[in-house]
Formats: sequence, C-alpha cells, structure tokens
Amino acid sequence: MAEDASLSEEETPIFITVVVITLVFVWLLHKLVKASVVVVKHASVMIIERFGEFRAVLKPGVHWLWPFMDTPRQVKWRVMDVVNNSSKTRIVTFHTDRIDMREHVIDFGRQHVITQDTVEMYIDALVYFHIVDARLAVLGVQNLPDSIELLTQASLRNIISNMTLDDTFSSREKINHHLLLKMRDDAERWGVKITRVEIFNLDPARDVKVAMERQIKAERERRAMVLEADGVRQSQIIRSRGDAARLIFDAVGHSKAVVNESRGIADEKTLGAEAQAKSLKYIQASLANSDARAVDYLTAIQYLKTLSNLNGENINAILLPTETVDGVARILGAQSKSS
Repeated sequence: MAEDASLSEEETPIFITVVVITLVFVWLLHKLVKASVVVVKHASVMIIERFGEFRAVLKPGVHWLWPFMDTPRQVKWRVMDVVNNSSKTRIVTFHTDRIDMREHVIDFGRQHVITQDTVEMYIDALVYFHIVDARLAVLGVQNLPDSIELLTQASLRNIISNMTLDDTFSSREKINHHLLLKMRDDAERWGVKITRVEIFNLDPARDVKVAMERQIKAERERRAMVLEADGVRQSQIIRSRGDAARLIFDAVGHSKAVVNESRGIADEKTLGAEAQAKSLKYIQASLANSDARAVDYLTAIQYLKTLSNLNGENINAILLPTETVDGVARILGAQSKSS
C-alpha cells in the first residue's frame, strides 16, 4: 500500500509542475483581485488614470478597476506629527494614492520678513485648508503642500512689507484677514479652500527687543509721572474747593452772627428806650402836683451818682442849664425837708 501511495519517478516532476502552476495561478488571482477591487474609506478619494489619462475620481465605497489599464495616481503628501506625545513636532513626507478630504494644517516654521520701517523679524504661522476638488489638487499643481506653503510665505512677506513694526504687533487680526483674502483666489485654482490663517508668534531681532523693552519702560515711567501729577492736581483742586467752601460757610456764618448781634443790640436799645420812656411817664405822673420837672429829677439823680463816683483822679466837668441846676436845687431841698 505504501508503494502504491508514493509517486513514481515519472509522476514526481508532473506533480511538482502542477503545484507550482497552482501556486502561480493563486498568486496571480490574488494580485488580480487586489488590483481590481479597491475600497476607498470615508473622507478620502482616489484619482484613477487609464493608460496615463485621467478617468475618474473614486469616492468612498467599493470600486472595480480594470487590471493593467486603470491605475491610481500617486501624490506626494506631508503631515505634521507629534514626537512621542511631546511638544516637539516633525514633518513626515510620504507618497499615497488616497486624497484626504479632511481639513489640513501646515506649519511652515519661522519666516524671515522685513517691515516697512526696515525692521527684521521672524513670524510663525499656521494655515488651515481642505481640498474641495481632488482633480485640481492633484493635476492642477505639482506639489500641493509645498505650493500652499510658498504662497503663504510670499503673501505674508508682501503684507508685512507694507506695515510698520508697531502695526504688526497691534494688527495681528488684520494681518490674518488680509492674508486669508490674498491667498483665497490663488488657492481656489488648485481646488483648495483656505479656511483660516493664524499668526501665533512675532519675534523681532535681539536689538529691536532691547529697544522695545527700553521704550516700554520709559512709557511706563512717563505714565507713572502723569498719574502722579494728575493725582496732585486733583488733590489741589479738591483742597481748593474745600477751602473755598469753608470761606463761604465762614462768611455766611459771620454775616448771620453780625445780623443776629445787630438785632440783639437793636432789641436791647428798643427795650431800654421803652423802659426809660415808662420810667419818665411814672416820674412825670409822680411830679404832676409839684413844680419840678421830670427831666430835672433825672438830672439830679445822675448828678448824685456822679458825685458818688468822684475819687479825685478823674474829674469831668459837666455843663448844665441854669434851669436844670435850679430844679436840682429845689428837688434836693425838698428831699432835705422831707427827711
């Protein structure tokens, strides 16, 4: 039985030939199926050429290609990759037959530019774009990422050359807007839409930095002096207003005090005059039955008060009418008789 199962010397080469032909056929069939059936993933397309001429753009899904007739177009592409989850990045360049339709970002590094006032500086920028027409992106330009980078560099240098150093620092959003508008028309010819341009770093030369730091320090000192002087001025104004208000209140108070004092003196004189008038009426009524006059009576009383106050040092001579003197004498005599 073992001898029947084994191959003879004549059958062995035939068997090996059949096995080789089968393996070659399977390999060719595998290659044929692999070259004929293409699966395009979501958010990707393929450019298919037939004998080197554009044939179609394959969208996501399963597609059949004619072997050796239809071939995918290879494109050169590059992406920004993060090194080991760190802050360092690297640019990876590769060839592929799939066109990614998602949004891409290009970081083209530090660019040397010169402003309108001849100041050298370095600018870092990011460009965000996505492909809207894969045919133009592949056949309309030789290398799309490099073309977009060079277009951004040229447009950025053109914009910065028309601006001063101060304008570049204060008008970053304006630069982004102008750069986006300037690049959009050229990018549309390549089937690309620029969605955003972002300037995230402006780095002037070392000597310019030193000059800017000195300028900022001087500006801060000037502002401090201005604020201090303004504070002194405000305090002086407030103090002057307070002094003026105090003087006004003092003047008003003094005038009211003078008015009240004058009214008091006037009231005092009025009351004194009324009292004196009443006393004269009482004296006149008392002397109605005698020959003496009331004025003579009052004069006699004042005379007696004056005599009692004489001390020999200050003697004042008083001139009185004769009638008054006679009246005083009669009054004194009447008092002596009554006593």
